Amino acid sequence: MSHPLCLRRVALALLLVGTLAVGCGERAEAEPIEIGAGGLPSTMPRDFPIPPDAVIGSTLIDRVNHRTEVTVTMQQEMVPVVQYFQVGLVDAGYVVNRSEGDRSHWAIEFVKGELRGTIDIDYDAGVAVALIAVNTA
Repeated sequence: MSHPLCLRRVALALLLVGTLAVGCGERAEAEPIEIGAGGLPSTMPRDFPIPPDAVIGSTLIDRVNHRTEVTVTMQQEMVPVVQYFQVGLVDAGYVVNRSEGDRSHWAIEFVKGELRGTIDIDYDAGVAVALIAVNTA
């Protein structure tokens, strides 16, 4: 049986090839998959709490599955990062359905109306990296 991480990499590679193939022909109005970096994509909710010291890394907009992913990196300990997201989500009207983890990994699940999402935070040596995923369908 294949390792899940390997399967995810293969799927991402196939999505990239499909995106590049679409980009080689006439440009569609909105490509089904859009990969970026360095800024919040337009599909990310404007009221979503992003720590002010966070560096926005890779982004993915999957218009087929109505999913947006954003990676943010912070030079912070795990506890303040988790607290920032939990308090920020609640203050912005989101409902936190689950929040659990340990010193090296934390998972948060949240909803707001039709929007569902997760934040998976990994921590190592003073750096926390959060993968934020929201799905509007």
